[in-house]
Amino acid sequence: MTDGFQGFDIVRRGYDRAQVDEYLRLLGAGTAPTAPPAFDLARRGYDRAQVDARIAELRAG
Repeated sequence: MTDGFQGFDIVRRGYDRAQVDEYLRLLGAGTAPTAPPAFDLARRGYDRAQVDARIAELRAG
């Protein structure tokens, strides 16, 4: 099943991609912590607003 999610834009300064990918993997497996971590900021990271919106969407169900 797919929900049409295409990934995140890469921006000049965004969330650390490896941290976000790992959190989303854990969330998908049902083993993520109750709240998302405070992701580090990195050059060429994921767009912060997109990540926050996607996590909220996934956690809502």
